[in-house]
Amino acid sequence: MKQQYLAACLLLAMIPAAHAQNEPAPANAPAPVTAPPPAAEVVDEPAAPAQTELEIVKSAERGIDNAHLYVQEQADKYVRERKAAYQRQGRGQEVFLQYGVADVSRAPTSPDWADARNIAYLQAQTKAREALIKELYIDISSEVMREAFKTSKEPEFTPEELQQSSKLEAMFDKVVAVADASLSQKLVELGVDPQEYNAAPPSKRKLMMRKAISRTVGTRSRGEISGAMIIRTFEITDDNGKTAVAAVLSTSNKMKNVLASLQESKGHVQPEPAKRGINLDNFLESNKANLMYEYGVKLLHDEQGYPMLVSFGMAGNSCNPVDYEECNDNRDFAFIEAEQAAYAHISEAYNLYGTVSAEVTTGQTREEHATVTKTDEGEETVDELTTNLLKETRQMSRMSSSVKGLVGLQVAKRWTHKHPTSDREINGVVVAWHPQKEQAMRTFKAGKVPGQKGAAGYQGGSNQGASLDMMDVSDF
Repeated sequence: MKQQYLAACLLLAMIPAAHAQNEPAPANAPAPVTAPPPAAEVVDEPAAPAQTELEIVKSAERGIDNAHLYVQEQADKYVRERKAAYQRQGRGQEVFLQYGVADVSRAPTSPDWADARNIAYLQAQTKAREALIKELYIDISSEVMREAFKTSKEPEFTPEELQQSSKLEAMFDKVVAVADASLSQKLVELGVDPQEYNAAPPSKRKLMMRKAISRTVGTRSRGEISGAMIIRTFEITDDNGKTAVAAVLSTSNKMKNVLASLQESKGHVQPEPAKRGINLDNFLESNKANLMYEYGVKLLHDEQGYPMLVSFGMAGNSCNPVDYEECNDNRDFAFIEAEQAAYAHISEAYNLYGTVSAEVTTGQTREEHATVTKTDEGEETVDELTTNLLKETRQMSRMSSSVKGLVGLQVAKRWTHKHPTSDREINGVVVAWHPQKEQAMRTFKAGKVPGQKGAAGYQGGSNQGASLDMMDVSDF
């Protein structure tokens, strides 16, 4: 009987607790403490473009009202998450990430919108590079100036000024004495307004008080940022028709060393089976609509694990869509421009030096002026007090690269596609480097046949690669 009583008490005690689990928590109740979800590590990801056409369309349908802020938030979040993941892996001080944001200067309805979009990506990339250079190398100077001045001596006319004033008054008296309609007309014909003598009594202005402070801060950064690659891009067109883009940049000493070794290898590179990728030809063809969101150069791996450098360049076509010949002509020139851009990306990845200088002056000036005017009754003094804020900003950067004697570069694909939100034509060129391709080209230039002694062996597969979205993170 006693055991049944204890069991009943235990059951009654459990009922309120179980019922409470189904009731909503009070408004002022503290939030339950739960374990955070496991953070995603930086791992290899399946091949995918940096962005897809479907993502761009879906983002445009979300009702974004400020394109610039949107892509800035997306890029900032991506960088924070990636830095945190590297930190958890103990590599937080090895990999450097920065991002830049830029606006497209033309409306989607403008014929040259696609070219303006391309320039925006260049601006975003440059801003990210500037931030990286300033993070790695920076000199700082600062100067503060303060001034205080006050006087009780009001403006005074010099004898010369008084003499000139007397001459004007005498002249005015003469004009009044003989003034008539014909004389006034003659004065007008000579370009002299008779009313000026009445409208301009002599006056003098003087600074009575001045309080000013200003600070000028200057920074200068200069250094090498070879190996810096764009690993992610963001783009959106908001409800107001404004388009903004963002580019995320990543670099490390490991990546710099990998690129330096590839440049010096002359194609003699061993594959890494653990980094086998996919066929680049197939990937480029299946993602043709998404290639417009790739910008810069990426280090990829082919099906056997050979490293590849794949560079993406693009240019717009501002032709009238109904003018068949104009569009074809413009497209030919766009391909030339895009190919040159792709080559530039490779050169800048191999060897890039940059300088960034900035100067900002801020301050405030408070001044009191007194103006004395001579009148018939004597002198009239008017005081004027003004406060002005000063803000002046200037920044300039310069990036340069130069690489000679590259062998093994080839055009992997030319593509043409219309942007999903603006319907403007964009043309692109993908340039790829493969070590076996370089060996084959060196063999050809030497006049040898593959298989001969001293000839480099080329086994095909020159257009094979891996992901265009996330490069193998172990390379950084």
